[in-house]
Amino acid sequence: MTYEKIAMVILFLGALMAVQIYLYVRYRSNPKTNKTISSLKVVSRINLSKTSQLNIVNAGEESFLIVCCKNSSAAIVPLSSNRVANDIEAHSDDPV
Repeated sequence: MTYEKIAMVILFLGALMAVQIYLYVRYRSNPKTNKTISSLKVVSRINLSKTSQLNIVNAGEESFLIVCCKNSSAAIVPLSSNRVANDIEAHSDDPV
């Protein structure tokens, strides 16, 4: 009876190892995941307080400002975007 239990555990562990190896090989063979991860780069990280942090991140050719607080959602603002600059200029040109 105990040999059957030991054999069952060994078979179960073998099945888990086979699934792990399959998933690892599948992940490594997908070149798209490596390309998307490699295009992200953290340029700067500043701690504003104990619970908040400011990050500047490059994603391809665009830069983003990310403000993270412990108990709230992150705020993401694109930096040096022509569309944002044009929107700001359009609002400043409006007559009051």
